[in-house]
Amino acid sequence: MKNARFHETKVLGISMPMILRIGLLVLIIASFAIIDPSFVRARNIFAITQTFALLGLVALGLYLTMLAGEFDLSSGAMVAVAGLITLLAGQDNLLTGLVCALAFGLTVGLINAGLMTYLRVSSLVVTLGVMMTLNGLAYWLAGGRVISTDQFDLGFWLDDPHFSVISIRCLITVAAYVLIAAALCFSRVGRDTRAIGSKREVAGASGASVGIALAFAFGFSSVSAAAAGGLLSLSLASASATTGSTLMLQAVSAAIVGGVSLAGGSGKPSGVLVGTLILATLNNGLSLVGLGAAAVLLSNGLVLLLVVLLDGQLGTFIREHFSSPKVPAR
Repeated sequence: MKNARFHETKVLGISMPMILRIGLLVLIIASFAIIDPSFVRARNIFAITQTFALLGLVALGLYLTMLAGEFDLSSGAMVAVAGLITLLAGQDNLLTGLVCALAFGLTVGLINAGLMTYLRVSSLVVTLGVMMTLNGLAYWLAGGRVISTDQFDLGFWLDDPHFSVISIRCLITVAAYVLIAAALCFSRVGRDTRAIGSKREVAGASGASVGIALAFAFGFSSVSAAAAGGLLSLSLASASATTGSTLMLQAVSAAIVGGVSLAGGSGKPSGVLVGTLILATLNNGLSLVGLGAAAVLLSNGLVLLLVVLLDGQLGTFIREHFSSPKVPAR
């Protein structure tokens, strides 16, 4: 009950867990700004928003599957395959290649959902098999080489900095967050997705469409990963079979840091957005001060552990000892 009250406590309409996450983000920014003033310069802020543009899309898709009480292991491999499809199918027109990649992503996502719904197979088993298949497909498409294109105009347009700190690719990711937030609040499929993640049997008995909700979650997860890979390939004008090999782990961490429960049914897109920014900002700052990959991985693990503790008894302790005491009514 104490932990529940902690999550329900709000300040200016913002929940206490979200306030703690925003506070952590501000602390990270302030710390690196003191260590190296160039951290808050426009060029470095642009680098952070570019990282968010990629990681944020994958994390948002994974969030939907986690919200439904499932998990999509194939999202990282989808990034690589989609990037390759975009360039290979878009040799004459890159937009055509991107559409092909998105269509492929949607097809794979619906296959994932269909196998789970009609064969009653665990999402971990289904998406593990799909992940291995996509990895093999990526190496087959690449043929042991890096695929590149000499069409640079679309990539330049996507990554051209606006107001010195944000690109069209980043705005696409932000738009995806707004779209999913609206779908979860105002559409039946969004409400069903959250409901089946909480208590699937009860939700199904109450009229929630489990199959459609799973199709929505896994379809969007694959499409968002395909969009991330396709847009990245356009930005880099190249793609390889190993692109996105570490993205899934980072995306899962971002979702959990953002308050998404592995048990399903809880978490908001705004939390995932903040969680992604926390990791993107932290990793950028550590790289800026010259620390290597080992330090980045260690710090990501510590932040993940800290956030889990803040959501538990540590957060309850902070609230009870540092919040203003309430005057009992007479």
